[in-house]
Amino acid sequence: MMSSALVAGCLALSLASSSALPTPRQVQVHAEDLPVEVALSGDARGWRTVERDEVHEGAGPFWMRTQVEVPVREDGAPTPALALSVLGSWEAWWDGVPLGRNGQVGRTPEEEVPGRVDALLPLPPELSAPGTHLLTLRISSHRLGFQPVGIVHHLRAGEAASLAQARMLGLVPALCTLGALVLMGLYHLARVRLSHGGLATLLLGALCLAAAALLLLEAWRGLANYPYPLHAPRLRLLAAAALAVSALLPATVHAAFGEPRRWLRWAGLGLGLLSLVLVRGFDGKNGVALGASLTVSMVLAMRAWRRGEKGALGALVGLGLTGTLYMLAPWGFSELGFFLAFGGLLLCLAAVHAQQQRRQQERLESATRVAERLQLELLKRSLQPHFLMNTLAALSEWVETEPAQAVRFIEALGAVYRHLLAVSGERTIPLARELELCRAHLDVMGCRQGTAFHLETAGVDIEAPVPPALLHTLLENAFSHNRYVSPHTFRLEGSLVAEGTRPRRRYIFLAPSGTGTPRGGGEGTGSRYLRARLEEAFPGAWRLEDGPTEAGWMTRVEVPA
Repeated sequence: MMSSALVAGCLALSLASSSALPTPRQVQVHAEDLPVEVALSGDARGWRTVERDEVHEGAGPFWMRTQVEVPVREDGAPTPALALSVLGSWEAWWDGVPLGRNGQVGRTPEEEVPGRVDALLPLPPELSAPGTHLLTLRISSHRLGFQPVGIVHHLRAGEAASLAQARMLGLVPALCTLGALVLMGLYHLARVRLSHGGLATLLLGALCLAAAALLLLEAWRGLANYPYPLHAPRLRLLAAAALAVSALLPATVHAAFGEPRRWLRWAGLGLGLLSLVLVRGFDGKNGVALGASLTVSMVLAMRAWRRGEKGALGALVGLGLTGTLYMLAPWGFSELGFFLAFGGLLLCLAAVHAQQQRRQQERLESATRVAERLQLELLKRSLQPHFLMNTLAALSEWVETEPAQAVRFIEALGAVYRHLLAVSGERTIPLARELELCRAHLDVMGCRQGTAFHLETAGVDIEAPVPPALLHTLLENAFSHNRYVSPHTFRLEGSLVAEGTRPRRRYIFLAPSGTGTPRGGGEGTGSRYLRARLEEAFPGAWRLEDGPTEAGWMTRVEVPA
């Protein structure tokens, strides 16, 4: 009898107050900490109606009530439960009957015990009939740490197993994508570390890990039901991860396709990110940042496709599909469609990058073969019979007349070939070793010409990598095209050139004009060797220019710093 009377009383209370209650997407709130009897009485004075996802009455305590629909269930089905996601501590009443609590509601931060963000409460069997019921909450949130748009994130009644299963099933695809993104990111970073991958490889690896961090932070709530004060740090980390993804995506597309107009990337992305200050809520800010990033990236990919860049169409297709999923739910994109969209997009970018790396490897292998062949030709030219006969004749004369000069020549000649042998198998060597080879060669030529030659340097970094025999070949070209009968000085100037975000090293080599023959450079074996060696060491990232000046023949070389 007591149970029947209690049920009847609660139903009467529910029906009495239902006429004043709003739609299921709305709730009623009361900013004052009313006595429990007054809050449950159904009195409408002081209550106001707001959207459910905009509930926030300060630190509280305050009251909230709303209608909850219990779905129809089959006979013998388990008693339904109530799933609640509230950023605060709360006490709950179901049709006027105490339902449970999450943490301890308090008037001060000291009195409050923080509750968990998500809770699942079984409903009383006698009050779980299908239909509309009244939920009343007393809430406090002293330790929130930020001003949210709303603190009620989820409210639903249903079978407990189905509610828990739906929550976990939503995490499975994201966690699968998470593992793939982490592996992709570590793979590309390892390539940078082990095989000197380029900027595009580094950015792609960082982008994969930033996307993985965003997915992990989104899944954190479902994996670990944390106390509500930790929600603010999680949201800030989420915003940082979303901003990292938003910045790295267009940077990766830019690096992959070499966009010539660099300001496009920063101007479009910058304007999009500046608009974040006008957007409410973390989800809104993340949505705007990712939308701006996708827009700028699509512009860059479109421009690359129009220029005929290889792989640009694949990147454009991936970005288009991602943009389509983004448009379906822009404000909840990082939580809903991000794992699917960015998982597919990054697979497309990885495939494009793999194709580019394969073509680059083919170019590198071709350049290496050409460099080896030209190196043999240069060596044959240095050991041709005419050179050997002149060298041996000079040595014979010096041994009899000037033994000291003969010894000096033999030591200089041995130093040249010792250096050539040491660097012949290297892709790059420190500039200091190249300068040693050049000075040894000048000693040899000085002995042969009966004069003195010097090499002056200015502004060079002797630890900077250069292709082997780069300057040595320039010296050989100078002696092949000029006749020097008096002391001359060769000059090498180095400098750093700022070019966008990638500084470059510039070397200017000046060979003085000789006498008796015109100056010249040409496209002989030496010049082809230079270009092959530069392509081998810095694929597609070098420049070589040469030409006559008033002071002699100038060669300008630029390579990545």
